Amino acid sequence: MAETLPRKPDYVLFAAVGTLVLLGLVMVYSASFMRAYADTGDQLYYTWRQMTAAVIGVVALLAAQRIDYRIWRRFSVHLMAGALFLLLLTLILPASMTEANGARSWIRVGSFSMQPSEIAKLVMVIYFADWLSRRGEKLTNVTYGLAPFALMLGVVCGLVLLGRDLGTTIVLVIVAGVVYFAAGASLLHIIGAAIVAGSAFWGLINIATYRLERIAAWIDPFAHYQGAGYQPVHALYALGSGGLFGVGIGQARQKFFWLPEAHTDAIFAIIGEEFGLVGTLFVVTCFLVIAYRGMRIAGRSSDPFAALLATGITCWIVSQALINIAVVTTLIPFTGLTLPFISYGGTSLTVCMAAAGILLNISRHTGHTSPGESHETVVQSERSASFARLAGWWRNRRSRLSGADRRRGAQRAWGAIRRR
Repeated sequence: MAETLPRKPDYVLFAAVGTLVLLGLVMVYSASFMRAYADTGDQLYYTWRQMTAAVIGVVALLAAQRIDYRIWRRFSVHLMAGALFLLLLTLILPASMTEANGARSWIRVGSFSMQPSEIAKLVMVIYFADWLSRRGEKLTNVTYGLAPFALMLGVVCGLVLLGRDLGTTIVLVIVAGVVYFAAGASLLHIIGAAIVAGSAFWGLINIATYRLERIAAWIDPFAHYQGAGYQPVHALYALGSGGLFGVGIGQARQKFFWLPEAHTDAIFAIIGEEFGLVGTLFVVTCFLVIAYRGMRIAGRSSDPFAALLATGITCWIVSQALINIAVVTTLIPFTGLTLPFISYGGTSLTVCMAAAGILLNISRHTGHTSPGESHETVVQSERSASFARLAGWWRNRRSRLSGADRRRGAQRAWGAIRRR
């Protein structure tokens, strides 16, 4: 059989990411020019920095979509060690170099700044995709599966929590849990771990007064307007003022020192004020496209590492976006998280674009077409492979619950894929 040829990257995914990045540049300027002028005397200060990060991000995206995704597997341990070292630095360096808004999550040296927790999200996905794809049957064993997985996740989350960044910790736990489940872990183990994580989360809320205030402000933000409810109230004002079509680009009022963090955590509210409900739904649709295309790429990947990596990246970007949107609309209590590709933040934008590049590279290695092979044949074989994987996953899970051969379903699925 002739050697297979790499496909072109997923252009729909590329278009969705590019649209969000361009929208983000426009909105960062619109939401930040007053704050930038007040802080630095240059109304383009934050915009220039975001544009610089976007250029670096474009280079990272294009490079990542050209580099074979399997390269990252070879350096997963090294990347994790580097991420842990950077997280540790945020705790041992002077607070003047690491602290912002009460959280120690930055490293600043002169005009250069970076947020290690953003890097840790991508590194954690790469590391766990590699580690879990190597476990095989051992994954359902507590000693070789759940215990070391929980230990490593606990180390990463512990360092982030010590920096008082609960929002990032929530994202890390969600993403790790989804990747762990996708790898074929025991459902009972996942339920038990979820109960433990939920109990720990509730305990973390109760031992910190400011977190309890956020819960109270979430229940009734107007009753706590002078405190933790101030930002949620003005975010609601911004969304309500936008109506159906918005007040027009650049015309938002809440960004004039009413809405805190208008160009970072609360930028979705400014989008709602300037572009209305239509604009917010457009942003949500872009993230839904990313979710669909990302999971589609994962479902078509015959390599377990690629499937887990695509699943983790997609879950991370989409879950963080949903949490940010839910916070701005007061569906959940306030927590500081950027809106991927849109919010101001050089590290977040660059890392998210690099992750999108890795996802695009994985898409180039799914559904290969051999010379002379028709498109209809490829579509039919991919459809058959998808059904085979689904059937194999179901048989595999049933066998685990009954104590039968844990790998039988997966072996049949992969065998169907190899024979196509």
